[in-house]
Amino acid sequence: MRSPLGIALSRIVPILLASTSIALCLASLLRRTSLQPTWSANHRMSNDCHPDVRRLQQLGFDALDYAQLQIAVMRTEDFAGFRDELHAPFPTYHTVHLEHLDGWNDTICAPVVTLTAPRRSSPPDASHILFGVATTLKRLDESLGPFAHWAGGTGARIIAVIDPDPRKSHVLQRAHRLGIHLTIVESSTEYLDRYFSLISVLHHNREVQTRWAVLIDDDTFFPSMQNLVNKLATYNATEPQYIGALTEDFEQMHDWGYMAYGGAGVFLSMPLLEQLNGVYAECSRFQDTGDRRIARCIYAHTTTKLSWERGLYQLDLHGDVSGFFESGRPLPLSVHHWKSWFQVDMEAMSAIASICSDHCQLRRWRMSDGWFLVNGFSLIQYSTPSEDLQRMEQTWESGHYPDDQFTHSLGPLRPKDEMKISLRLKHVVKGKEVVRQIYARESTSENPQVVEIIWYLAE
Repeated sequence: MRSPLGIALSRIVPILLASTSIALCLASLLRRTSLQPTWSANHRMSNDCHPDVRRLQQLGFDALDYAQLQIAVMRTEDFAGFRDELHAPFPTYHTVHLEHLDGWNDTICAPVVTLTAPRRSSPPDASHILFGVATTLKRLDESLGPFAHWAGGTGARIIAVIDPDPRKSHVLQRAHRLGIHLTIVESSTEYLDRYFSLISVLHHNREVQTRWAVLIDDDTFFPSMQNLVNKLATYNATEPQYIGALTEDFEQMHDWGYMAYGGAGVFLSMPLLEQLNGVYAECSRFQDTGDRRIARCIYAHTTTKLSWERGLYQLDLHGDVSGFFESGRPLPLSVHHWKSWFQVDMEAMSAIASICSDHCQLRRWRMSDGWFLVNGFSLIQYSTPSEDLQRMEQTWESGHYPDDQFTHSLGPLRPKDEMKISLRLKHVVKGKEVVRQIYARESTSENPQVVEIIWYLAE
């Protein structure tokens, strides 16, 4: 019987690589000073494990430092969890002088690491969850890709309340192709009124099997619908339930109060939704933001109080949020502000789930030489090896309460490592049984550094 490594090595030849996408990715990567992550799906691959050097020549750059790591994933029925260590060093860079075709050799395809992962399962049944979002048609269209990650094929329904727009049929057709059950309701009212109107709209659109109504923003993202379904199952949906998350920023909570902040998701059981619909007209007169108006209505007219679900995140964080995503803590149930207050392409990050399951998203592995792979986000090396990794690195901006502004939600924290080396995810190519991630680090004094990690099924 062949060893797992032998099986993995035997599978290298059929690995599919999207060389055209590499060229496009690196062109974008190296020509801009402010990078935006991108991702592509269903690319045709070549049977060569090397990028197309001649295409790279067309980019107009003299040199770059390129390294590659291949991870073979073996799916198993008796998966017991990922280990914390990845038994491989950081891959060796090859300086490629594109004008001379130097730097490419047979060792560029090594090393190969083998991991076990759970068998792929069918999408969870989320037909008992009804989501509502107030937005515009343009923003709704932009959100369909991320929505498809968590809602596609699950039976979950999404009701979108938008300004009147004659182009809505295009968005509905695209949602259908993505497996999203989308209904569009048009309204000419102001945004805050449209948001609160979701109480009435969701109540009107509930079905016999509906147990939860969830108000979200168009930049709310659920990394794992299965995890969300499992968590909701721990609550008694036959009783009034008001579930959500506080803001991570104590200063924001001082201003807006103790409530479920909307971007993390506001979860209402049907009994509570029924109560709110009964006082809808009265609560509509409140002059508050949407999520604050809902909280005020609940507190004024019911005895239900907020259940703070710690896996939901509003993410009221400004600037560099890498410390949150690199923390190694359990995968969040929800994240917010990922394309507004900061830029983290959650759709690109989550693409890896198609190979190694939801469980490997943002998984932090320690490599054999002290580097860390935070799957779908970054490759990092801390300046001090003895960093207390149980503490989240506070990389984001502080406010008026620098000592404990965020500890009530995100603590314990540690100071930002200013000397940390980080390559961030910049591009993802998703094939049938392959996901290719490109991580990059820019430098004004050295060649751009590019690490490509190729994940593929070894079975």
